[in-house]
Amino acid sequence: MKLKKGKLFNSLSIGIASVWFAAHCGPGFASGTQELFYFVRHGWFGVFMPALSMTLVGIGIWFMLEHSRLSQKYSYRDIYDKATVPADFVLGKIYDIITFLTLMLAPAACLAAGGVLIHQYLGWSDFVGRTVMLLLTVVTVIFGAKVVRVTGTALTVAMIALIIMICGVGITRNWDVIANQISNRVMYTDYATAFKGGLTYFAFQVGVWTVACSAAVGIRYKQESKGATIIGIVLNSLMLMGVCTLMLGGMPTVATDPNASLLPTVYIVKLLNVPFFNVVYPILLFLALISTLVGFVLVLQTRLRQAVLKKMENDKLKNTIISGGFLIIVWAISQFGLIAIISKGYTYTGYITIVIWLLPMLVFGIKNLIKYRKLEKQGELPPGMDNRVEAEQAS
Repeated sequence: MKLKKGKLFNSLSIGIASVWFAAHCGPGFASGTQELFYFVRHGWFGVFMPALSMTLVGIGIWFMLEHSRLSQKYSYRDIYDKATVPADFVLGKIYDIITFLTLMLAPAACLAAGGVLIHQYLGWSDFVGRTVMLLLTVVTVIFGAKVVRVTGTALTVAMIALIIMICGVGITRNWDVIANQISNRVMYTDYATAFKGGLTYFAFQVGVWTVACSAAVGIRYKQESKGATIIGIVLNSLMLMGVCTLMLGGMPTVATDPNASLLPTVYIVKLLNVPFFNVVYPILLFLALISTLVGFVLVLQTRLRQAVLKKMENDKLKNTIISGGFLIIVWAISQFGLIAIISKGYTYTGYITIVIWLLPMLVFGIKNLIKYRKLEKQGELPPGMDNRVEAEQAS
């Protein structure tokens, strides 16, 4: 049976790729700490490894988008359950717990990065800076959550645009240094370590499939999954490689200087000494960190208010307790510091992902996808839809 292909690139596939891109290029990305640890510190090879990492992430997202499309499910738990039949009852609960625990790391990294930013610009201690970030987040959740919802996307776009501008200026100014390191294949670790860094980045970044699939409402055709994957791989690879190339111009100092390695992009911006960048970048980064923290709190409120404190009728008090408890835990984790969270926390998250996501998809997910595609050819999936060409001709 022939199936209708649909369009490779349409508003839906572009939208899914854009959501994935925005989720990837958040404050942690913009600060440069992730790129430095997993790619640039290894040497010239690190500039090109992002293409492999993002291609692998793209394959993972495509795989889950196909499960989402064929089941017409968009919640990560529903999709994961459909992919892991018949072990979904056990694996789904484990995946839910692991997802909740790893949800702590990104906001903890935001708090830690905010503390470093305050320290570098105001001279306050990291501890005080992280506490200030915590208090500002609490105030924003209480009084400014609606503003964050409205301005969050615009803030992300502004940050991405600024990073592109900084990359353009920085790469141009330091091109001789960058070209010399690439042409001479300068390495600061070894190729095996660099390759491992790229694979680890894939392992903890592939979890963004949950965000991409949440934006896939209405997806029907295989071509739409493929189109979203192609656009996403290209956008994320180019952006990641651009920032890595920018940082290569500051190697090895950007990796060996303790102050530079904490917020590498801030260090590069200071070296460029462009007044506009010096003023706008730290402000945008700070606002993006707060916005991201508030976003995580709001997501957690939505997920937990139906599961905990069920007898509490006062929704505002319930949300306050949930948010306060979450932020206190996140603040405690942030005390380990930005480098530890990025190098240890994200790395172990990658290892856990291999066990609880990659292995189940290899064992159950592939087999189930083949089964679901056979049902699609019979006109039984996606639910309520018949993608067969013959069905369209008959109607």
